[in-house]
Amino acid sequence: MIEKTYEIIDMIDNSKIKKRLYEIKSEIKENKTAKKLIKNFNEAKELYEKYNVKEDFIIAKKELLKNSLIKEYIEIQNKINLLMIQINHRIKMITKGVTNQK
Repeated sequence: MIEKTYEIIDMIDNSKIKKRLYEIKSEIKENKTAKKLIKNFNEAKELYEKYNVKEDFIIAKKELLKNSLIKEYIEIQNKINLLMIQINHRIKMITKGVTNQK
């Protein structure tokens, strides 16, 4: 099972989805509009967390997600996170009987 886990990691490392994620990340770093949207979002998020200013946070998040690069990046990130959760859950189910024995 451990070998298969490493195979999965290698497959993810060599996947088109990971390569695309890095491409988008580079594009965002060079895109002034995307960087400004991220800056605005982070500032609004900080205000929301400190002072519960919701309206600015909601607007900044909506504007952020209108950007096609950022939207694609988040979608890919979410797919990868879901995959990790599924893998972790399956490993937990396999090892549950072994680690919970008395």
